[in-house]
Formats: sequence, C-alpha cells, structure tokens
Amino acid sequence: LSGFLGTYVGVFIANTLEIQVIPTFIHELLPISFAIGILTYIVGALLYRFVKMRNQKDLIDNEYIESRLRSLETQLNPHFLFNALNSIAELIHHDPEKAEMAILKVSSFLRNTMKETALLTLKDEVKNVKDYVELENIRFSGKIKLHLDTMVPDWKIPKFSLQLLVENALKHGFLSSSESLNIWISFDTQNKKIVIKNDGESMRSKKFGIGLNNLKQRIELLCHGKIIVENTKEVTFNIILGDCSEDINR
Repeated sequence: LSGFLGTYVGVFIANTLEIQVIPTFIHELLPISFAIGILTYIVGALLYRFVKMRNQKDLIDNEYIESRLRSLETQLNPHFLFNALNSIAELIHHDPEKAEMAILKVSSFLRNTMKETALLTLKDEVKNVKDYVELENIRFSGKIKLHLDTMVPDWKIPKFSLQLLVENALKHGFLSSSESLNIWISFDTQNKKIVIKNDGESMRSKKFGIGLNNLKQRIELLCHGKIIVENTKEVTFNIILGDCSEDINR
C-alpha cells in the first residue's frame, strides 16, 4: 500500500508543482503504482524474514551460552564436601563443639553454592574461600595458611573462581606430610587483576585440566577476561578481569 500510494501521490504532486515526470508514469500511472506496490511488499517481506531469522539466531546463541554456563557450574568439584563431612563425623566423638562449628561452615558454604547467580561480589567469594580453607583445615590439622590482602576491591567475579584455584593448590601442590601450605591472594586494582600464589609442589605443565578449563571458560564468557599461569615453580595464577556481567549479550 505504501509503495502504491507513494508512487501515485508522488506523480500527482510532481504534476502539481510542474516537475517533469517520465511520460510513461503519466500514461500508465495505475499499473506502475500497482507494480511498485508489489515490489515494495516483496522487499519488506524479505527484510522482515531477515530480521526475524537474525533475532532467532541471537535467541538460540543466548540460550546455548546460558546452558553452557549452567553446565560448567554443575561440573564444580564436590570432593572437598565429602572430605569435610568425613572429618566432621570424626570430630563429633572428639570435639562436639568444633564439629558443630564445622557443620555451620558447611551450611554457609552450601548456601552460597545454591545462589542462582553466575557472579558473586569479590567479598563474598573471599568469604567462601575462608570457609573452604577452615573446612579443609579440619582434615589437615591447620596446615593450610591463607594470606589475604586486607583491602578487597568492589568487583564481581564468576562464582567459585578463587575457591577452585585454592582447591587446585591443595589437590596438586600439597602433601599431607608437609609442614604447611601457604596460599597468597592479592589484588592489583590498577590492572583489575587477582594473583593467587602457593608454595606447594611445582606445576609439571601449564596445560589446564577440567577444573581450570571450566574456570577459564566462565571468566571468558562472563567477564571477557582470562586466566594465565605466571609461574610454574612458585605456582602463580593471574585472573585478569574485564567488564563482568551476567548479560552475556552485552
């Protein structure tokens, strides 16, 4: 209709203003207007289909990325929880008060794991790490020493990012026969970087396993950031954060 009326009215206005028009338009105005109307409809229909297909692709991509994030979160290693529960079971007979405190720590930790959010504030993540280390220290008799910067920046970070790296240090770098394992977590506010270092066993390879690949993908998807191994002897990881947001289509 817009193509038909546009042509018809356009020729009429041109005649009124004495603007020269191709003679064919004047003699065959009705069929030409009708043809232009059909062409306008075809172009509009094609544009509509194109936009609709693009929107459908964006929706599918969005749902795929969200499902991928949910899948990555469900892969988080739960073994520390089983170890903590076994330790608590032993404590119940020897130190009931300590066992009760440990159960409250587990409860607090699980409450954070069940939050339906892919990002946590860095302060909440640090609290998570402290609870985790306290739970593991039940099993390792206080041999794990956590050293944290006193000033925690107001950042957001993918859930369990720090906890996973601390867990990785215990799993691959700490021997139960060792006197202690020191873990340092510091924050570089200028470069929006988190440095996690431990004095455990050296890394044999910079190749990431399932857990670290999980973390790498979540940091890329949610923060447009990255995780790198800075040092394999004095095991040091750097998490470099971009603009973290749960809006993955931003």
